[in-house]
Amino acid sequence: MKLKLILLGLALASVTLVASSNIAQAQCPHKKIVPPVPQTRIIRQEKLGYRFSIPNNYRTMAFRSDQLLVLDPNSFAEAQCLVKNKVPTELPNSITIYIKSVNSRNRSLANVVKQDNPTADKFENIKVANQTALSYTSDTLGFNKNVSFFTPNRTHLITVSVPFGIEEGRPTNIFNKEVFDKVISSFTFVR
Repeated sequence: MKLKLILLGLALASVTLVASSNIAQAQCPHKKIVPPVPQTRIIRQEKLGYRFSIPNNYRTMAFRSDQLLVLDPNSFAEAQCLVKNKVPTELPNSITIYIKSVNSRNRSLANVVKQDNPTADKFENIKVANQTALSYTSDTLGFNKNVSFFTPNRTHLITVSVPFGIEEGRPTNIFNKEVFDKVISSFTFVR
């Protein structure tokens, strides 16, 4: 009898959690992506000494201790609402800048990226902030386009990542490609 009461209590508690999660999600509606305006502003990260540009109407949001999200105004409002209400769901699509402390001693950028992301594929060497960078795709938590590069002192790996749109189970276009390209092309280190 006690077991039945415990199981009934657990079932009711889980219904309450699901219901409250759905209510919070309803309070945080997903709206259409706002197109970027041509005017830009500079985002600075003083600790690692880098900066990049985003459209004036876009916002950034620090997430965890190692991520900076670049979001359009509607997605920013949705993400803020989801975090505030502790909704157990994914945040809206964004351009994400990841920072990871690394020990790159005599290791190539490609080796560090492959160790960090075993699903990395389709590598291409490019230049970002006047230094070597690696452009690649990955399929870890969704299909993404990534660009990774070291800080000038090689103590951190910076990865700028953006999801692909998916149609019929296949990746199609890069989400918000214009803004992703702006972030990559404007990235610089201030020495």
